[in-house]
Amino acid sequence: MTRTLALVTFAVFVLSSYAATSVAWAKPKVALTQIEGDASGDVRSAVAEAIESGKELSLIGSKDVNNAVDKLGAVAALTEKDLRKLATELEADAVVLGKLDRAAGGKTLKFRLYIHNKMAKGFTVSFKDPRSEKFRTMLHDKMVEKIGTSGGPPEAEDDKSAKKKPPEAADDDSLPPRKDAKDVKDDKDAKDAKPGSTAADDPAAKPIPAKPSPENAVKPAKEADDDASREAKKPGGAAGNGGGVAMQVAPARAGNRAAARLDLGISFAQRSFAFQTVAGANAPRDSALSPAAGLRLEAELYPLALGKPRGKLENLGIAGSYDYTLGLNVASASMPAASVPVAQSGYSTGLRYRLAFGTTPTSATLTFGFGYGQRTFRPELGRFQNQQAATDVARDAPATDYAVLDPGLKFRLPLTPRFAVSLGARGLVVLSAGGIQDAASYGQATVYGADAALALDIMLGRRFAVRLAGEFAQLGFSFAGKGALSNNVDGDPASKDVSGLSDRSIGGTATVAVVY
Repeated sequence: MTRTLALVTFAVFVLSSYAATSVAWAKPKVALTQIEGDASGDVRSAVAEAIESGKELSLIGSKDVNNAVDKLGAVAALTEKDLRKLATELEADAVVLGKLDRAAGGKTLKFRLYIHNKMAKGFTVSFKDPRSEKFRTMLHDKMVEKIGTSGGPPEAEDDKSAKKKPPEAADDDSLPPRKDAKDVKDDKDAKDAKPGSTAADDPAAKPIPAKPSPENAVKPAKEADDDASREAKKPGGAAGNGGGVAMQVAPARAGNRAAARLDLGISFAQRSFAFQTVAGANAPRDSALSPAAGLRLEAELYPLALGKPRGKLENLGIAGSYDYTLGLNVASASMPAASVPVAQSGYSTGLRYRLAFGTTPTSATLTFGFGYGQRTFRPELGRFQNQQAATDVARDAPATDYAVLDPGLKFRLPLTPRFAVSLGARGLVVLSAGGIQDAASYGQATVYGADAALALDIMLGRRFAVRLAGEFAQLGFSFAGKGALSNNVDGDPASKDVSGLSDRSIGGTATVAVVY
């Protein structure tokens, strides 16, 4: 009953992890750099406000963007290779760069776009007042058109279809008719766009001030800067955009602070048994089984880290793993040609609490864990044709069914944003050990154990990773001498002949992960 309940719980957890990850992908993240020629930061604030004025796009905090850009150099000198690094570090679906020029009667913004790991066609905007509602709506719609809303590349542009549209809608269906003014002009070259010369605001109309909202309110510059400074100090919190606009933004997550992760791959391990026993014809023999492969499934979810920042609570998560061994056999010591299959599997599920020592992709993390699990090793003795062979295996490779509590720690150290090493260890508090503790086997025993893993994580972009790990586990038995096999070696049933056993497993895993 306990095993069934735990497996059901783990299955529900894996499905919820997958669902949460799928939902989270639906909102592309945008990194807006400092705008060239915008000394006050007012225009950058207006552009940021426009990008976040709807629900389609999520803006990364300006502090995170500025810190990442500072590592690469000046904004004007960023190459496509630099933008690729910037997008990877910030986990951004798009990077937006702007250059402000002043022309007679207005201003011009020329945008460069790096979207989904490649340069995209830029565009130019002419305007008078960046605070106008018209500017905000026009720019927001254009960004959504360029970046998309599903986390994948936007639909391809059909230039021929665009030319067939009526003159007033040939450039953008969402923009004002051409007789008013051509507000947005797509650049012919994504890397070197020529600024347009048309105005975005109707010369005959007065600018309409944007109405403040709780998420997007215009404040005096000093007040907004103070708010931004306070928010920037919070882990994953909102950051100001340098121009007097305070906004809440989705935190950028790197591999060391993933909100959800699902691993699937292969495992392999060698099982061995070493006894502490007196000499005798009936003494158990040390045995080492041949290495066997298996399937490994692991999952980790921090549900409160998927939405808005929630302080320390977003560090609380759940995790689980399941391993099933394929093709494991055990042979009789007296009849090596006689062997039978072994049913071997294990699972664990429990709580996690993760501490990050910093907010960058190369910040180390320390994760505390506590959970419950079972590990089964059960030779199919009934398939032996010879009773002596079955007796040998029951003595030398006894059946176990461990039920354990597994408190532990894992330290993860990113070497770069792409590579990280981790070291984890768990104590195994054995609640029961299964058939080995029966009176017909080795009887009552004190059981204790531990396991450890050393892993290398390789991030493959923002959403995928590979993990290579080496694993070691050992459980030790101290027998009380009350079982048929523990006191029947020297012929004297009153003496304890087998005092202990070391049940050891050495192996590793190779898994591919989906990460959010």
